[in-house]
Amino acid sequence: MKEIRLCDDTDVRRVFELCVNNNLGIEIQGFYNPNLIDTEETEKLILYYKNALANFQGGKSLHAPFWDLNLGTKNPMIKDATMKTFNYAYKVAKELGCTEIVVHNGFVPNTSFYQGWVKNATAFWQEFFTDKDDSITMMIENQCEEDSEVLKMEIDSVNDPRLKVCLDIGHANANSNMSVEDWIITLGDRIGYLHLHNNHGKQVGRPSYMNDEHLGLDDGTIDVVEVFSLLEEYCPNAIWNVECKLDYIERSVETLKSMGYINNQTKRSKI
Repeated sequence: MKEIRLCDDTDVRRVFELCVNNNLGIEIQGFYNPNLIDTEETEKLILYYKNALANFQGGKSLHAPFWDLNLGTKNPMIKDATMKTFNYAYKVAKELGCTEIVVHNGFVPNTSFYQGWVKNATAFWQEFFTDKDDSITMMIENQCEEDSEVLKMEIDSVNDPRLKVCLDIGHANANSNMSVEDWIITLGDRIGYLHLHNNHGKQVGRPSYMNDEHLGLDDGTIDVVEVFSLLEEYCPNAIWNVECKLDYIERSVETLKSMGYINNQTKRSKI
C-alpha cells in the first residue's frame, strides 16, 4: 500500500489515534514557530512529542519553521537565519526519529532571475549537507511559486538524493499559473513527498492569501482522482501527507479508503 501520513496541525493528540487506527504515519508541525528556536520551550516540546509518540510505529516527518526565510538570497544575514533555522529543524527531527523534513524555498516570484537564485540556493544546500548524514531527506515545498521551474532547476542543480520536492497540490492550485497536473508531470520523480488538501483555486475579488483554504480532499476544484492517478504514474514512491484542516481530516481519510489507498482493516491503540 502507498505510504500515507497525516499532518498533525500542531495537535498531535487529536491526530495520533486516527493515524494508529488506520496504520498511517504522521507529520509533526508543532515546531513551525521560529520563536521556539534556542528556547527552553523547544526542549519541553520535544519531550512532549516523545511521550505522545512513544509507542508510535508509523513513519514520522517534521515541518520546519518557514517564515521570512530565503534559500537563494543574496543577503548574508537572511542566509544565516535560514541556515540556522534548517539546522534547528534537523536537530529536532533527529531527536524525534523523523526521516523527512519539509522546508519552504522562500522564493518570491518576479523578484529574482531563476538562474541567479538557483545558483545561490545550490551553494546553500551544498553547505548545509556538509555535516549531515543520509538518514533524513529534505523536502522543498512549493508555496508562492508560479510554476515548477525553480524547484526543477534547484533539484537538478544540487543533484543530491537527500533533497527532493514536497509538492503541495493546494498551493499549486491556489498560487500558481500551472495546473496541478502539469506540476506533477514536469517534476516527475523529483517529487518525494506530497501535501494533499483542496481549495477553490484563484478566486476573483478575493485576497490571494485567502485562496489557500486547506479543505478536505473532496472540498475544492482539484480533481483528486486525476491527480492521484498522475502521482502514481510520475512519482510512485512519494510519501503522501493529508494536510487539510483538522475538521476535514477524518472525512479525507474516508475518501482515501473509498479510493483504495488506505486499507480498511484498522488497528486499535490509545495514546
